[in-house]
Amino acid sequence: MNEYIVEKEFKPGFDRLHNKSNRSSVTIKRLGAEVIGYEVFDETRNKLLPLLWNNNRDDLPFNGAWKNHATVLFPIVGGIKNNKSQLGKQKITTPCGHGFARISTFDVAGQNTEDCAEITYRLISNNKTRQYYPFDFCFDLTYTLKEKNLSAKFSITNTGKDEMCCSFGWHPGFDTELGLGGKREDWQIIFNKGDYKKYHMLIGENSFLTGKTSILQLDGPMAWTDDDLYYTLAMEIEKTENRTCRLYNPILNYGINMHFQDFPHFGIWAKRNQQYICMEPWQGMDDHDQQEPFDKKVGIYKLATGENVIKSATIEPISSS
Repeated sequence: MNEYIVEKEFKPGFDRLHNKSNRSSVTIKRLGAEVIGYEVFDETRNKLLPLLWNNNRDDLPFNGAWKNHATVLFPIVGGIKNNKSQLGKQKITTPCGHGFARISTFDVAGQNTEDCAEITYRLISNNKTRQYYPFDFCFDLTYTLKEKNLSAKFSITNTGKDEMCCSFGWHPGFDTELGLGGKREDWQIIFNKGDYKKYHMLIGENSFLTGKTSILQLDGPMAWTDDDLYYTLAMEIEKTENRTCRLYNPILNYGINMHFQDFPHFGIWAKRNQQYICMEPWQGMDDHDQQEPFDKKVGIYKLATGENVIKSATIEPISSS
């Protein structure tokens, strides 16, 4: 019998989910509603494993390091060219890559400990968001710890009078050392057998789409390089049964499955020479280098007045291939 606890504001601005029975926990920062810590107990090693990059820390591990853990993306995935876009006569801008949710403070809108540890965060459109994005919305983000699995459920409602266009997604970075001396080059990225559409990205400072796509025929561990990760492996996956990816280290005999059946797009990214790999379920992608209107971006989601969309992704820790 699992014993679940939601520990609200165990310190100012931070909440924690616990499964006391198996010692797994999730730490969330209300700024950005970002998971900053995810620890699971490995019975074979009798040790807690820190699954996220810079796990449970709120400072940089070293200069030049990626400063996030599991960024929330809304209302933009990736970037828009020159940080501005157009939708008819309306202008859309962004204060940073991936939109403004990551720098917004969310409120707690609910919790549950009945058969899981669960907390819901809420961001509602306001004068500050309207400076960048001319739509009214309610964005609920629910994190659920059940057994050792962590799920993120995105629920977005158009509360305005006009059709609303948005993209959204999740950007968790997984520690490749795991406190066990793991090396990034030993990790495998594994998809089901099938054809996967790859979007080619610009090589350089700006990670926009070139307009070129190709088909990856995958069956088991895929070949990848540091350059592939740095310039982002961006994919569109048509078949829902193929919307799962395994990140696995056969030397450590440990890894995670990312299940993202609701999300058609997936990104894999990391800075060079840093001990993490990001596995990112998306609804939508970056701009093309030849920028299109905002409502024509790849994967843009359109919501009529009063319409709601819900999409979920789940991280499943695994200890065998």
